[in-house]
Amino acid sequence: PGGATVMDALTQWIYLAIEQFNWRQPGWLYLLPVIAAVAAGLRYRTGPSATRRLDAYAEPRFWPLVVRGGIPAGGPGRRPAGAGAAPWVAMSLLIVALAGPRWLHEKQTVFREGADIAVVMDISRSMDTRDVMPARLTRAKEELRDLLARLHGDRVALVVFAGRAFTIVPLTSDYSAVARFADQVTPDMASDQGSNIAAGLGQAGQALQSARGRGRAVVLMSDGGDHDHAKALAAAAGLGRAGIPMFILGVGTPDGGLIPAGYGRFVHDARGRAVLSRLHENHLKALAQAAGGVYARMTWDDTDWQALYDHGIERMVKRTRTEAKERGRWREEYGWALFPAMLIWAAWWRRRFKQWLA
Repeated sequence: PGGATVMDALTQWIYLAIEQFNWRQPGWLYLLPVIAAVAAGLRYRTGPSATRRLDAYAEPRFWPLVVRGGIPAGGPGRRPAGAGAAPWVAMSLLIVALAGPRWLHEKQTVFREGADIAVVMDISRSMDTRDVMPARLTRAKEELRDLLARLHGDRVALVVFAGRAFTIVPLTSDYSAVARFADQVTPDMASDQGSNIAAGLGQAGQALQSARGRGRAVVLMSDGGDHDHAKALAAAAGLGRAGIPMFILGVGTPDGGLIPAGYGRFVHDARGRAVLSRLHENHLKALAQAAGGVYARMTWDDTDWQALYDHGIERMVKRTRTEAKERGRWREEYGWALFPAMLIWAAWWRRRFKQWLA
């Protein structure tokens, strides 16, 4: 029984040590087998075969004259055990130090304070218009990155729409993932073309369903083109009644531009006339007002997000404190490998220097 208790305690300690031990950059450890292989290869080259090579070069009585540092007892292939190992041991310890061994010092529960934001991005064909360079949709993606750079503690969902709407990324605090998925969005993703803002707003409301009791907001990025203005207004008013204000970024210019159709062609209407897509600011302003939010036209500087986020979302949307996952504080232990490596290197170079002087 006593032995079993000791073994249980030892097993528990091993599991605890494995759980609490970590490497900051474990990739460095892959160099250790390389160093071992190189050291073994060099050892083989200077092993017993060295005697045969030296014997073919000169008679044994002339070996002290041609071998620098003298001949070890028993011949050139009879080196003392461990001779020449110092630099390899030091190099291995240095690699261990670079890998960053560390122990878990303590765990901390991290709290964050923020709101939940559903970004609704228009991917209808009109977003390919180049009245803003390089194109409206490309600029909207860049603006999304600017928004993500301002966030702190907020969760974000990404919704896209054309004729229909769908959620690309559910609520997450991984801003880099949101940006990566947004970069892949194109109008070709939408099998049902058109511009249905009401569908986008409805999908945004669903994406924020799990955030009841928290501060919620919708950010719409669109040129304002819509096939059913009244339906979009009703959807915006519904968000406002649910306590979800909408902050709208107008993408494009009032003068507008032609909609590319590929191969140098442009989209035409039923009468054969090229379609001119403009920024419908009055429509977007009405949507923002119906939802109790703010409208701003996209700019080349930060004034658009200053109006929408700094003076809008941060001031108008409740920020809720929530408990996030535990985060560990690590104690770095690389010194236990670095200092012996430095001492071994110093001793080895001192010995080599004396040999050179001799």
